[in-house]
Amino acid sequence: MILFVAAMKEEVKLFYSHKSDEVKVLLTGIGKVNAAMFLTDFLAKNQVDAIYNLGFAGATEPFEVGDLVLIKDASYHDFDLSLFGYEKGQVPGFPVYFSSSDQLIKQVVNAYPSIKTGNLLTGDYFMTNKQEKPCILDMEGAALYHVAYQNQTPIVSIKVVSDVMGMSDHFKSYKKFEAQLGAELLDDIFKKLIKEVSK
Repeated sequence: MILFVAAMKEEVKLFYSHKSDEVKVLLTGIGKVNAAMFLTDFLAKNQVDAIYNLGFAGATEPFEVGDLVLIKDASYHDFDLSLFGYEKGQVPGFPVYFSSSDQLIKQVVNAYPSIKTGNLLTGDYFMTNKQEKPCILDMEGAALYHVAYQNQTPIVSIKVVSDVMGMSDHFKSYKKFEAQLGAELLDDIFKKLIKEVSK
């Protein structure tokens, strides 16, 4: 079984017509705890061969609204034990970054040869401030990677950039993207990945 995971109904509303016994869709709700809780429960009850996290995400420049971004690795931006010698974002007992599966990365690149790549930072607030380094930002991804790592289940994530840090009319621009373009882009990714996995 392969599992597609997303946080919001707006992201998965077009997915359900494609699911089957071998392709499942999990809606977690927003935030790290919801993401970890729902994915952990699903993995405890089902044999999952691969996890594909699809969703909207914020980004820094030079990413642009509508970009598809393959996530190379994920970490937390709101977890900090650096005072005790850990890297910022590192949870004790776990790696500094949670990496995407090499095999799943190849599948994504086969489906989207020119896809951009980026590093994902996850935290429990909608970030609107510019960042020092280029990155992708969301509220669930690293938690999903954390659970997948613990369960030794391959994972990869593709994010569609919905907003760019520092843009004018940030909230209005995000809501317009969410309501119109976002779901269609994610549905196209969903269908292409199913075809790639089925080869």
